[in-house]
Amino acid sequence: MRIISTSSETVSQEVLGTRAYMAANSAMQAELMLLFPHNGVAGNCNANNSYDLETALADDIPGLYDCEATTSCDNYYTDAINTVEYYRLTSTGACGSGAMDANSKVIVKSSRTIQVEARSL
Repeated sequence: MRIISTSSETVSQEVLGTRAYMAANSAMQAELMLLFPHNGVAGNCNANNSYDLETALADDIPGLYDCEATTSCDNYYTDAINTVEYYRLTSTGACGSGAMDANSKVIVKSSRTIQVEARSL
């Protein structure tokens, strides 16, 4: 029984980790679209954004229930001669449920962070 229980917990953590990565990736794509919109005009490098992915769109995203993501953007260098901006974007996705209480035994949480560096054209 103990082996089955441990295996089940491992699979649950694996699934939550994958969901957290997808949440971070989705938020990163949204942030890149804000920074580099299709109209070619550079957007703003937002300091911090939060995405509640369960209700981010008019339709639910069932695969991302109990997930959220936060992003940050840093304009870390400007090449004034060539008018090129350099950005570092970070996105952290977190998925899971349960109260973050020291005595809680139902905490199942996972988070993943991705970072992208981009530059204007």
